[in-house]
Amino acid sequence: MEKLLKKYQLDWADIVYVAAMTVIGLAIRGILRVVTTMDWEMYWGPWISDLKEMGFSYLATDRYDYAPAFVYILWVISKLPINPMTGYKAIHIGLDFVAAAVMGKLVMETTGSKAKSYCAYGLMLIVPTIWADSALWAQCDIIFMLFILLCFYYLFREMPNRAMFFYGLAFAFKLQSLFIFPFFVILWVNKKIKIQHFLWLPGLYFLSIIPAWIAGRPLIDLINIYMAQGAQDVWSLSIKWANIYQIIGNQYFLLEYATAGTWLILGILMCVMFAMAQKRYRITNEFIVQMALFFAILTPYFLPHMHERYGCLADILAVLYAMMNRKRFYIPLVQILISFNCYMAYLSHLGSNEPSIYYGVWALIELGLLVIVGLDMWNYMKNPENQIPMEAVLSEKASPEQRDGMRGRGQLHG
Repeated sequence: MEKLLKKYQLDWADIVYVAAMTVIGLAIRGILRVVTTMDWEMYWGPWISDLKEMGFSYLATDRYDYAPAFVYILWVISKLPINPMTGYKAIHIGLDFVAAAVMGKLVMETTGSKAKSYCAYGLMLIVPTIWADSALWAQCDIIFMLFILLCFYYLFREMPNRAMFFYGLAFAFKLQSLFIFPFFVILWVNKKIKIQHFLWLPGLYFLSIIPAWIAGRPLIDLINIYMAQGAQDVWSLSIKWANIYQIIGNQYFLLEYATAGTWLILGILMCVMFAMAQKRYRITNEFIVQMALFFAILTPYFLPHMHERYGCLADILAVLYAMMNRKRFYIPLVQILISFNCYMAYLSHLGSNEPSIYYGVWALIELGLLVIVGLDMWNYMKNPENQIPMEAVLSEKASPEQRDGMRGRGQLHG
């Protein structure tokens, strides 16, 4: 045992902490695993029952409106000799622990601190929106969030092709992965990602729908599944998420505001990306997380028809950001509090009642977080120490003859 401790530079305090947090994480999820929610009764349970009855031919029907990649997991569960809900929750609970381990690895990669790495692992296991999503609610958001964490791991290791492979997997499971898509555009502008790396998104999605296509579902239906999802749940501008529509009123001008709000967020994103593309700056690991967190908050804040769970990606990015920047320790506390409040307003009252604190108050607080993270980004880009001289940028695009001419004019040094 002593040789093992020395090999991995562990001490007994580390082992006790990791073991204790693992047990605590399991205990929380074990208690919640028996809860049956409306989503299970209306969707996953009946889908698994149909898969048991019809087998793989179920994939040819239009009874499911999730990405086929997720339905394949349900098909596997339908074959297991255990209670379907137990099998379903066990898979997602297991992924909670994998995501916690990846989070710890990310923090170790960026900070070099063993203590922070173990702390991040433990925090991920007790974040309420994580265990409520998988163990209580029986939702599947941990799948795409795990792939996004793996994407960040390879971005930090400067392996963009592999990073975009995992981002493509995230997209193949959940449309909400696009909340942070503008962040990858900024990486492309700064030459951290090549344009061909983006092909992983349509490529992996197309590969994921092939089995369902072979089963008999029309290809156009499979390609349009995400479009069909966007056309559902349009009865409210905000479906219990704390965003701008909770401030201006989410029951008025539904059609007009929904269309205008979609164009509005596209315009805001274009303005932000244009402003960020005007300068070149060092892309550090902390700035990568900062950008992703900003877009993870910004996009669902203005996009209409957002559900109460759509802040979960910002939750885990906020944890990662705080581990890298101690001055912002309060961001995950506030972000997760907002998310969990929205969760419970749905889960504890079956969506019929308002939370104890009015949504508009939470929406204003969420706006405050958006402003804080946005100012952090702006101050980083404006800091001369983080900027790359334009001459150096131009030299990357110049031919050898042009570089010689630039040196002769004093525009390029070195």
